[in-house]
Amino acid sequence: MINKIMELYSRCGISLLDNGINDAVLPMSVANKALELFSEAQWTVLGGDVYQKNNNYMENIYADWHCNLSDYPESCSYAKEHLSKLKGDNIYISFTIKC
Repeated sequence: MINKIMELYSRCGISLLDNGINDAVLPMSVANKALELFSEAQWTVLGGDVYQKNNNYMENIYADWHCNLSDYPESCSYAKEHLSKLKGDNIYISFTIKC
């Protein structure tokens, strides 16, 4: 399962190193796939940050969220519900997870 998650980040992820953050974001178009993989791996989603790509720079748009659920299926469902409310172009998500 970890290989599938790593492959998704390798194929679709964008580094935030230019922002001074040692993390990567995924485009909104694959966020639900990531959440499915996290759930299959039994990883709990603790929250995430939301970015918008502007002129090749990732700008935090402060639509971040956190989740206090310790049950991994519920936390992934909560994340999906939150992300479904986001609108806009060039939206990217970074996830905070607990393995």
